[in-house]
Amino acid sequence: MPELPEVETVRRALALKLPGRRIEAVRGRRARMRRLLDPPALARSLAGRRLALPRRRGKYLLLDTEDGGALLIHLGMSGHLQLVSPGRPVEPHTHLAIRLDDGRELRLTDPRRFGFAAFLPRGAEAADPSLAGLGPDALDDAIEGWLPPLLKARRAPLKALLLDQRLVAGLGNIYATEALFRAGIRPSRPGNATSSTRLRRLAGSVRNVLLDALSAGGTTLRDHLSPDGTPGYFQVELDAYGRAGLPCRRCGALLHTARIAGRSTVWCPSCQR
Repeated sequence: MPELPEVETVRRALALKLPGRRIEAVRGRRARMRRLLDPPALARSLAGRRLALPRRRGKYLLLDTEDGGALLIHLGMSGHLQLVSPGRPVEPHTHLAIRLDDGRELRLTDPRRFGFAAFLPRGAEAADPSLAGLGPDALDDAIEGWLPPLLKARRAPLKALLLDQRLVAGLGNIYATEALFRAGIRPSRPGNATSSTRLRRLAGSVRNVLLDALSAGGTTLRDHLSPDGTPGYFQVELDAYGRAGLPCRRCGALLHTARIAGRSTVWCPSCQR
């Protein structure tokens, strides 16, 4: 599933292309996704509006309009957005196409339909069920100040806590696994059994691994693409995620795997304590 770096990569790419563009038309078919996709309703809400600078909250993308409101998009497990030239053939599983005043289309493709796109009128963002409970952003500069106390106050495994979007927004399985490896902390260690010093190191590792992934354009494991169709390359730098049974790149010990919070977790029994 696209995590914060992948969504931020998309946001940054669209920020160079969308502001000031006018939405001419919206097309697509109704589809049962994470939320019901209703292109005719989106057309009524979006046609004629000009786009402003896009934003991101955690793993969610918001395409703001200049006169208020926003198109809220989640890419799910297999979704991607592409800004394409007029006349380009439509890919399979393209559920939504937004035509801009320069003729290009912003297309949402999602084979597995775990994503969604929904219009939020002005003032509706605070009450939206996907956004209302989100914690602070994982890319926040001040994360080493606010995240350690939140983790220290809880008995759950650190891996589960990092995946809790109510505590910290934007992290998923890939970057939580990598941050714990960098910090040298076992994923199963309870938050309240971890020293404040180690938790500050973990918070710093969270932000640094996200920044490193952003500089590489995100991680492409299967379906994620940036809006120009190019993949991210951070997967070549992954130290733990997806490497169960392989030698640790630091010490050579074989990496272990288990399920924590319902997700596959990989760690080094020697480097992570």
